[in-house]
Amino acid sequence: MAGEVENIEKFLDEHLPAEKLKEVKRLLYGKELRSLEFPPEAQELATEKEFELKGYICDAAAESSRSLKVVRIAGVQNKIVLATSAPVTAQRDAIWAKISDIIKCAALCGVNILCLQEAWTMPFAFCTREKRPWAEFAEPAEIGPTTKFLQQVGQ
Repeated sequence: MAGEVENIEKFLDEHLPAEKLKEVKRLLYGKELRSLEFPPEAQELATEKEFELKGYICDAAAESSRSLKVVRIAGVQNKIVLATSAPVTAQRDAIWAKISDIIKCAALCGVNILCLQEAWTMPFAFCTREKRPWAEFAEPAEIGPTTKFLQQVGQ
């Protein structure tokens, strides 16, 4: 699609001179971060399943009373997989399949904390004008199908 931007960082990298890019990243992130290296298996999975894999190292100050720990946090931003005209369960299952691959990739990267976006199991958040079919994505948190899915993926 003409004019479509894959992601803002790639766009900035391609369109700004190096010095301006460095200043923009300083403004956005506070300082330039080092990129995190990923295991080849994780990179291959991301390429094969067509999702972006990015990582940065945020150094922490040393403390005198305890040793440094490495914490690996993954933030997941997903997108719809099937057309929104597909049945609700088919849409949900397609999102689950995509997220399952992303969770597997996070495990390959040694992630300790995995953060999924709010309402990640559906293509749209609730809208007062369009309750159907989006309300069908609601489920009980304790025993719902998504909870059971995540329990199975985590084993």
